[in-house]
Amino acid sequence: MNKNTIGFKIGVAIAAIHLCLVMFAFFAALHSKSSTSGLVYVWFYFLDAPILLLLPFSVNLFGKIAPLIQFGVFGSAMWFMIPWLIDKVVTRVFPNGTRTVRGIIISGAIPLLLVGFVCLSGVSTKLIIQRERPAELKTMLNSASSDFLTGKVIFEADALSGISSINRMNCRAGADMELLLALPREVVFLNESYQEKRRLDFSGQVFKTIDPLDMDGTHSCKFIAYKFQEGVYLFDSKGKEIWNYTQHDKITGTIDGVRFGDIDGDGKQEFAIYYRYGQGIHLVDSDGKMRWKHPVLALGHLEMADVRGNGMAEIIYSNSNNAFGTTDFTILDADGTVANQHKIATKSYEFAVIRWPNAEAKPNLLLTEERKIRIVDLKGETVMQLDAPGCRPFGDVKAVTVKFKKEEPEYLAVKKSLHPDLSVLYVYDANGKFVYQKTDVIDLVLAPTLAAVPANESGVEKLLVGSKQKNKAQVLEYSLTH
Repeated sequence: MNKNTIGFKIGVAIAAIHLCLVMFAFFAALHSKSSTSGLVYVWFYFLDAPILLLLPFSVNLFGKIAPLIQFGVFGSAMWFMIPWLIDKVVTRVFPNGTRTVRGIIISGAIPLLLVGFVCLSGVSTKLIIQRERPAELKTMLNSASSDFLTGKVIFEADALSGISSINRMNCRAGADMELLLALPREVVFLNESYQEKRRLDFSGQVFKTIDPLDMDGTHSCKFIAYKFQEGVYLFDSKGKEIWNYTQHDKITGTIDGVRFGDIDGDGKQEFAIYYRYGQGIHLVDSDGKMRWKHPVLALGHLEMADVRGNGMAEIIYSNSNNAFGTTDFTILDADGTVANQHKIATKSYEFAVIRWPNAEAKPNLLLTEERKIRIVDLKGETVMQLDAPGCRPFGDVKAVTVKFKKEEPEYLAVKKSLHPDLSVLYVYDANGKFVYQKTDVIDLVLAPTLAAVPANESGVEKLLVGSKQKNKAQVLEYSLTH
């Protein structure tokens, strides 16, 4: 082998640079305390896309050094081989015009490689998604684990992002209780028979979430909406904007979400607007004026609920710096002061607040972990552990209790979004027995949406679950099969 060839020298240089970058990213992720440290490899997924197609096995079998093997060894080797092989072909096919052909190739290589890797990255991403799906779910995609429940579609509409919330409220004077379904551009009102009665459009704007609010008890709802990476907006019952909160920070970025509740017991809603990093939580009153700020270095998830039983909502949030298997959970009072804080042994900062096995139970935290769901009290003590095939710590979660039979205790329904394309519904009886599971493949990550809605005067409830199939936003009604 002639080691003086241009292809060999270029290949060695590119491979060395690539290897150094991979090692830098590897040690940065290794010493990071953040649960999102794996994002340092995102560029290598695009640069080394062909490797992901050619490897006949998953590199995860190498454990913690898997990225170093995948990108550092195979990725760097690929980047050495490409220029070396190209130069070998050129010197053989064009022995008399090698210099000219080399010049043409070098000048056109960069745009060609960019186009090729962009095309391959889409294919490789799909293969990665399919390969890394939890093994327990691969055999039951788009199917149910049992016939315990029967689901039927009660609403369907064109919407890429699906349903962001399902609420049963009396939002119109003179109207009965209605279902309010939030789509990205509008809210749809359905009567108790699921017949559409009204649509409220927000001037064509697209929102990630929309939630109705009965702020003054007059059955004239307002709507709080969150626009991805832009801000939070309050609208009146006719869809007219009342105020917005769009404060961006140059360092920490944009607003990541909003929760609401009556935090001081004055009968008015307050809004906890939060940032993932640095800026933390801004409490805004019903007039859109900021009352206080509570900085958080790395916020994982936030909810507002009456967790202390004092009749007022508290803010409870988790910290995403949990790489060592411990997550901080903090409760703030009406003044933004830390009322309680506990370290809980869990790798998941995603959680839901739930009263179960009955509505009179104390509020607990529902955590989603590896192949299980764990319910813990506010001190971190485990109340109940539930089997959850395919469950993982990452991904949004929502939970509700639902009374499928009048003479029986409530069941627990949990909707889990598993990044990047799975949505799973778990259902348990009052004893924690796993009775039903439904796994759906979706086109993009959706926020989990579900609600328990009384079906009639019998006291029996039906479970409504948001879904999406083939760019169609759906709501499914689940009830007992027998």
